[in-house]
Amino acid sequence: MKTMIALGLVMFSLLLVIALRRSSTTLYPVSEGEPDSAESQPRPTAAHTRNVASHALLATQPVQPIHAILLVAVEAETDSDRRSEALEHAVESVSDAELPAMLDSLVRDISPGAAELRQLLVHRWAETNAPAAAAWATQLPEGSARRAALEQVAITWANADLPATAGWVRTLPEDDGKQAATLGLAYEAARTEPLVALELASTSPPTRERDDLLVHSVSQWAGTDSAAAADWAASVPDSSLRQHLLAAVAVASAEQDGAAAATLAVNGLVAGEEQDRTVVSIVQRWAQNSPQAAASWVSQFPDIPSREPAVQNLLALWTAQDAKAAGNWLRELPAGPLRNLGITAYDQALADRDQTSAAVAPTGGL
Repeated sequence: MKTMIALGLVMFSLLLVIALRRSSTTLYPVSEGEPDSAESQPRPTAAHTRNVASHALLATQPVQPIHAILLVAVEAETDSDRRSEALEHAVESVSDAELPAMLDSLVRDISPGAAELRQLLVHRWAETNAPAAAAWATQLPEGSARRAALEQVAITWANADLPATAGWVRTLPEDDGKQAATLGLAYEAARTEPLVALELASTSPPTRERDDLLVHSVSQWAGTDSAAAADWAASVPDSSLRQHLLAAVAVASAEQDGAAAATLAVNGLVAGEEQDRTVVSIVQRWAQNSPQAAASWVSQFPDIPSREPAVQNLLALWTAQDAKAAGNWLRELPAGPLRNLGITAYDQALADRDQTSAAVAPTGGL
């Protein structure tokens, strides 16, 4: 209801602005020729006098930009769903011909609502005419609005024509805007063309955002070709980044080939926190599909800090799936630290399972 009222006010305001812009400067136009005599002039009524005063007052006040009027309904909403709906209505109310002028106006408005509306309009323009939207975004002055517009165009255009988008991004001047567009394009490319994403990311300056993109892209690649992804990651010169990339490949391939992932984690990673986290993640994923195989690997795992959380995660998952099979595995282990660690983890997993069952069980009589 609030949205409808706000939209009604917006439409009324728009009509009022248009009417004022078209209104004549005189209320009673005089025909060409000799002026009418005072007797022939109509006598102003009280209502007419008030109308003249109202027009005079409005004429002395600045006319609000159209985008500000559109944002009235948006800013009136505090509920996120209704706000999104109001933004959609605002976007729909702008014609294709009005897009450039509307966006120029929104660039000068630093309010959050203006930024949201601007991004939605850039997205819509890029869907229908990506080259035109790209040209508009490119000519913007350096700043957050330009970076956001370039990134939005790259993301939207990439969904329709990845090669054309990549070609456009390469022509951008070397600045923050190009980096934002490159990262946005690469994340979209990583879903279907991870090698293109890695190539794009490799051309970006070494930043945390670039490294995150490389990790994401190589993870996507590992889901389809873990061996090739591992070889590429192992060739990265930066030792710290190489460790992150190899860990990402190992984790991403754990569900398809747990044994290969585990071997990569043990042989390719330096002992430490990175290896510990990776081993635990592999066990978690591997145990979902093949707990017995994961358990066989864990039983051969060296006595290092990551073994304890690996055993705990294995038995927590396996006990929930098949407590009897997990118990049988424990009984077959030789006496020693691993068996003791496993029994403790198994007992805790059983207690957690029983506690959960008790919490959801019905209580009381009929």
